[in-house]
Amino acid sequence: ATAPGTGSGVDARLLLRALRQWRYVAGLGLDGLGFLLELVALRSLPIYAVGAALAASLAVTAVVAARALRVRLSGVEWGAVAVVCGGLAMLGLASGAEGDRTGSTALRVGVLCVAVAVPVAGALAGRLPGRARAAALGLGSGIGFGVVEVAVRLIDGLTPAALLANPASYALLVGGGAAFLLLTSALQR
Repeated sequence: ATAPGTGSGVDARLLLRALRQWRYVAGLGLDGLGFLLELVALRSLPIYAVGAALAASLAVTAVVAARALRVRLSGVEWGAVAVVCGGLAMLGLASGAEGDRTGSTALRVGVLCVAVAVPVAGALAGRLPGRARAAALGLGSGIGFGVVEVAVRLIDGLTPAALLANPASYALLVGGGAAFLLLTSALQR
């Protein structure tokens, strides 16, 4: 319901306008609660299990939103729900034990580099026309949230010194913030 604004993929003013809507703020609160629960899950469960649960939530959201908004999902949309569910079933059948090694410094720096690339890609995506823009913003958002999942697993210690010394801490903040901005812009479009 918010005007699109500048057309950029990383539009902080769009976020400020959206924060004036009570529905958006309520949804944001629920997302925040979900994010805290995701962090707890990522610290104690295999990353693929948490990722699978998040992917399943997209299918559930589509079905619930269709009923709540009284709209019909198209055949393609029902197909996408079925593909997500089938992929999750295959993941569950193929998964094995989680490794117990921690990531290398190179991996931590690599995740930070990807996190920094997310808002840059979002700014470039903001120049695309119509549907391509929304799809590119959504893809960038997904990559940013993927950075968050991996970064959480790369944080070994929670002391201030350990957090400040770990590139994954910065990747978590940059990737999560950029993903949130891109998601807001993608949903608006």
